[in-house]
Order: sequence, then structure tokens, then C-alpha cells
Amino acid sequence: MESESPAFRRVSFELKAGRMAGLAWGDATRPPDILFLHATGFNARTYNTLLAPLGERFHVLAVDLRGHGQTMLPAHTFGYGSWNRHRDDVIELIDHHIGAPVTLAGHSMGGTVSLLTAGRRPDLARGVAMIDPVIMSSGMYGFAQLPGAPLWWSVMFPIARGASRRRSTFESKEAAVAALTGRGVFKSFKPEQIADYVGDGFNETPNGVKLACTPAYEARTFSAMRHDPWAALPKAPAPIVILRADVRSTMPRAAAARVLEIRPDARVATVDGATHMLPIERPDRARAAIETAALMANPTYRDLV
Repeated sequence: MESESPAFRRVSFELKAGRMAGLAWGDATRPPDILFLHATGFNARTYNTLLAPLGERFHVLAVDLRGHGQTMLPAHTFGYGSWNRHRDDVIELIDHHIGAPVTLAGHSMGGTVSLLTAGRRPDLARGVAMIDPVIMSSGMYGFAQLPGAPLWWSVMFPIARGASRRRSTFESKEAAVAALTGRGVFKSFKPEQIADYVGDGFNETPNGVKLACTPAYEARTFSAMRHDPWAALPKAPAPIVILRADVRSTMPRAAAARVLEIRPDARVATVDGATHMLPIERPDRARAAIETAALMANPTYRDLV
């Protein structure tokens, strides 16, 4: 542990390729119950207001994935074609530093990586909670396997193009907070949520602060789709809890319906009026989904509800 605040503890883990940074809440005397993974371009601290209350009942760990936040793992864009890169980092983390299965949870990319991890190593997962995960049609994942598809998507996907053009430097973290407040994806963020994002999403430099997740890496992450959540879904252990956004969800209704065809035991719900930033807009609903998965996986907690 490097340092701590009233809201969270800072933790770090040495992996083969470097150091993975994270935050923790709750009882540190036992292994984590919940491992939470963030969305593309964000970091663990962004979700402090979501996760801190869970620390009253669970030991919660959230980590910065490769190329994001305060994690110091090589983040090359060359050869970066799938989120299996993040899946493998998470598997190494659980295998070598947690040593017990956890409830995997995450938002957007983090939800998908949670599923990929559970499908690859079911022995490391005690269920999965996904908050508006990125789950496309099988045809889209098939297209991603074509030669040059990740590079093509990085140019053609509006979200990837937008990420590549993000402003990456500011005079200070305070200036970054002021510039981001009320704009773009941050429109629904409360002041403390933007401050949390900026706190670990920017690094100090001699000339100000700079994005920890570079625009080039964020853009490539959006287009690195050579993974297969549909292959992981049948192998992932129950419970599976999915919370979708109502507005511009990254999990289309057709995908949600197919999930239930493959896994009738899954719990899938849509939050009316919520956008893809559901964990920020409705932390109560996102928190309840994560808590439900954790309780279903570990009945010993039911007397705490």
C-alpha cells in the first residue's frame, strides 16, 4: 500500500511486465470479494463514489488497466488488437496476488474484460456483474478478425476518431477539471466525480499535467475488437448480472436477448433514461447490480443485507 485517504487505500501489484496500480475499500484482512474494472479511457478512481459504499460490506479492489491511470505496464499500440491483453493481466493479478476467486465486475470495456476473464478462467471467478458492457453482434467480431480491421476501425469509428483528437495536456489538474466540467461524456459527472477522474487520469509533468491514457492508446482500445465475449459467455460461472443503459447502450437489445438465449440463468435489466455513463448517473442501480452478483455468489453475506 502506497498511501490512503478516508475514501480508499492505494495498492499496487508487481506483474511480470511491470506494476499494476489500484484502489481498495473495506476489510483488508481478507482477500478481495469484488474486483472492479473501469471503462476505456477512465481509471479506478473515477468510480470512487460508486464503490466506496460497497466497502461497508465487502472488500473491494479496483485496478487501472494497462495503458490507463497509474498502472505502469507497457502500453504499445502496435500489435494491440484485442482486449485479451487486459484479460491476461487480470488473470495474472488474481492468480499471483489475490489467490482466491472473486466476483468480477466492470463498466463498458471493464465489464467485457470481466466476462473474458471468467470465460477463460472460470476457477478465478465467482460470477460476473457487467454495467453496460461492450457486447456487439457475432458478425462484428467476425469482421474484426479481417486483416487490418483494428486500424480501419481506429479511422472509421467516430468514438475512436474523437479519442485520438482529445486534448492531452493542461496547465494543472484544476484547469483540467474546469475544462471538462459540463462537456461531452462528463456532462453528467458531479464535481467530485470529475475530480476523481482527473486525480488519477492525469500525471504531473514539468509543464503541467498530461493524460495518463494517451489519445492514441485510447483510440486503439476502442478499435481493438479481436476478442470474443460470445465464446466466453457459456463458460463463465453464475451468477451473471447485466445492467444496460437505455440511451445509446453499447449492448444492443438484440445482444441482450441473445445473452438470455445462451444463459437463461442471467439477470439482465435496462435502466430507463440512463446513458452509457450509467455508473456515474445511477450509482445506486450499478451498485445494486454488483452487490447482487456478490451476494448470489457468496450466501454468507446475506445476513448483512
